[in-house]
Amino acid sequence: MIAALASCGRLLPSRTDSLNDPVEEFEYVTSSEMETSGGGTMRTSLRGDIRFDVDEEQLLDALDPVWRSVVEYIFEKDEGFGSRTVLVTAHGADGSTVEPRELLVSEVADQFGSITFIHFFEHYGLV
Repeated sequence: MIAALASCGRLLPSRTDSLNDPVEEFEYVTSSEMETSGGGTMRTSLRGDIRFDVDEEQLLDALDPVWRSVVEYIFEKDEGFGSRTVLVTAHGADGSTVEPRELLVSEVADQFGSITFIHFFEHYGLV
């Protein structure tokens, strides 16, 4: 039983994900502190924060190319399986925040309590 839980990621600790360094290379990004939980497909997530040197009016526009890169990374990492939950917040220099779900069509963003990467795979044309 323990082996089965470990293989689906439920007993694996969170770890700093290797995408933080490339994310910090984007214009306006001041820091990225994202981590994945789990190694399998059950209850896995990407969570954390991305901080930008922009204000509220520019935050969503600054997030879009960064988030596309994150989505492409997760698409490769998870081999196109989009069940990983998105628990990431973007922070502006003025204290404003947005969630990546705000990049999606409003009907999709409003329809689901938690957003998984499959929605972003579709949004960025990966599936």
